[in-house]
Amino acid sequence: MEKRPVDILYLQDLIFERRQIVALLEDQELWRQLTLEQRFAIVESTEFVALMGETFTAETRYRLESEIEALTATTH
Repeated sequence: MEKRPVDILYLQDLIFERRQIVALLEDQELWRQLTLEQRFAIVESTEFVALMGETFTAETRYRLESEIEALTATTH
């Protein structure tokens, strides 16, 4: 197995940024202050996908789509 040096500073940056995203998603009051368009833009950004991963991104997108369906159902 080949040993590779790991840039700890970059790793710490990624962990910090990921924690910021998770904190934003967990703060429902703040998250809901953003428009659905803004929330979709965040979730569909390459940065979000790179930091959070494909599965987490898909789950978050699904929740946003469910929110749209619920809003649509209540207006009809």
